[in-house]
Amino acid sequence: MNLLKDNWTYAKVSDFAELLRGISYKKDESRKESQKGYKPMLRSNNINYELNFIDLVYVPEKKIKSIQFIKEGDIIFAMSSGSKHLVGKSAQSKCNYDGSYGAFCGLLRVSNLMNKKYVGLFFKSQEYRKYISRISKGTNINNLKRDYILEIDFPLAPLNEQTRIVEKIEELFSDLDKATEDLKKTQEQLKIYRQAVLKAAFEGKLLEMGLAKYSPFSEICDINPSKQEIGELNDDLEVTFLPMLAVSKTGVILEKNIKRLKDVKKGYTFFKNGDVLLAKITPCFENGKKAIVKELKNNIGFGSTEFHVLRPKEEVISEWIYYGVSLEDFRNKAKSQMTGTAGQKRVPKRVLESYAIPIPTKPIQEKIVKEIESRLSVCDKVEKTVEQNLSKIEYLRQSILKKAFEGKLVSQDSNDLPAGELLKQIKIKKDKMSKNGK
Repeated sequence: MNLLKDNWTYAKVSDFAELLRGISYKKDESRKESQKGYKPMLRSNNINYELNFIDLVYVPEKKIKSIQFIKEGDIIFAMSSGSKHLVGKSAQSKCNYDGSYGAFCGLLRVSNLMNKKYVGLFFKSQEYRKYISRISKGTNINNLKRDYILEIDFPLAPLNEQTRIVEKIEELFSDLDKATEDLKKTQEQLKIYRQAVLKAAFEGKLLEMGLAKYSPFSEICDINPSKQEIGELNDDLEVTFLPMLAVSKTGVILEKNIKRLKDVKKGYTFFKNGDVLLAKITPCFENGKKAIVKELKNNIGFGSTEFHVLRPKEEVISEWIYYGVSLEDFRNKAKSQMTGTAGQKRVPKRVLESYAIPIPTKPIQEKIVKEIESRLSVCDKVEKTVEQNLSKIEYLRQSILKKAFEGKLVSQDSNDLPAGELLKQIKIKKDKMSKNGK
């Protein structure tokens, strides 16, 4: 590999850092709440390029070695996860943390002779992401080996230049952070507006709906209808198959797979054109995954068992059901009654069966839906612009990081101690500590 600058070098991550594995514990040893003698533990779901401290688990302090407490500058990796997209993600601790991390995580502790922020920024770069993508391609990898991290060819700048690079990145990122914050505020305002439109619609304030009676979904829909009607169909009939990933949070079906009936009729959820799909598992439910099914092959579809299916009865149109399950009031009640363990929570069928919405006549439903969609289409356009701008900001971040690790972001100084000499100093210190039993 060609070096980009004379005073830079490529080093293995193991030359200047050590990777520590997390703590193992039995399920009955952990606690959901903080209590005396227990310390918080981060898991893979707490890592997403920044650390979050949501949904923590607490374990006995005696199980944590002193070296496993998180220190400022430590980089925590998701080394193993049921969600492939989480594996390899990292986040750097901004301060000493009186807690640790689980066995499915790894912690990279960087030499004090390095600028630790410089190292942390590399693991946010596109170069690193591409590396993880390469090693995982074709292997269905859900685990990172230690060597995948420690053997990375790391572009090492002289220490003084590392500091200049970090300062310049922080300056540039500060402006991008402010722009990102403003755009995310706009997204939140759009969410509030969307819900205000839906609330007004179902309260008769968007258009007068008269004295509409309230009916639970169980009276106006078949919920999770039986597969009996497909019993006489040919097993070789082509039907549409929708995995959970095919349904977006905006109600768009992103892809349609065609399969034989015999390959999907057992073990999958059944639906037809006009049915409303509602994701029932976390985090897909919280992310708002739902859709009205249209243009199914032979009017038959199958998909993830993590969908609830609502089939409208004669007096109600599909869009009225779709917007009914989009109401914030429904979603809050459903979320509060989810069952199961953390990471595997589901909305039970009984929540749908009991939740009631107003049912005006079909012509009024159609008029109100038209008004809803007219207003929400404006939101969609603004949302699209916001998302495009967020993508541009992310592109700019990656461009800055790319220049930084190519030695093109800040000027070089011939008086800086070359990176090769820095590595020698780190090795001397490591050898000395090893002799001292540290």
